[in-house]
Amino acid sequence: MSENSPIKDALYAEIDRIGQNKINELLLKKEFSKIFESIFDKAINKIKENIDEDEKFGTLAESITHYLFTEILVPSQRKISYENVELDLVIPNTLELKKNSQNVIIVLFTKTSDMIEIQKKISQIKTIQQKDDNIWIISKRLLEIPQRSYTTDKISFGEFLRDAQNFVQSKNMNKLNIFKTKM
Repeated sequence: MSENSPIKDALYAEIDRIGQNKINELLLKKEFSKIFESIFDKAINKIKENIDEDEKFGTLAESITHYLFTEILVPSQRKISYENVELDLVIPNTLELKKNSQNVIIVLFTKTSDMIEIQKKISQIKTIQQKDDNIWIISKRLLEIPQRSYTTDKISFGEFLRDAQNFVQSKNMNKLNIFKTKM
């Protein structure tokens, strides 16, 4: 997707509509499902371009995750190549992955419904992160796989955000428990 993506445009239009103060208020209350519900469905409906449904849902989920991780200061690296494997998101970073993969989550945002393609991508990820519980897959539909699977519905996505924040806190990766913007 280009930098001027209709998906990102729809996402930021919804963020502007809701307002930073309201989003920060919901983040403080850890109402992740409510934030997702407020933004995701309306943004998806605004995207009129002819984009495959799975790609649209996956890209929007990835974009909203980047935005929310920035707001709640979840340390992460995005869209990187590590040992010749393209990664969507690494929590906290590849430096930690080198030191101790037990302290790292790798998140894959599926942009297809093709299970062969998804399994191929998971196999590539498993070459650098062997622990299934530390490979998290976000997709339009719940996948029956050994890794953690989340969907792009408000309950599941809210759990994903909560689990990510809890992981970071349990590993003492986020020393500052503050928000990026003033409340």
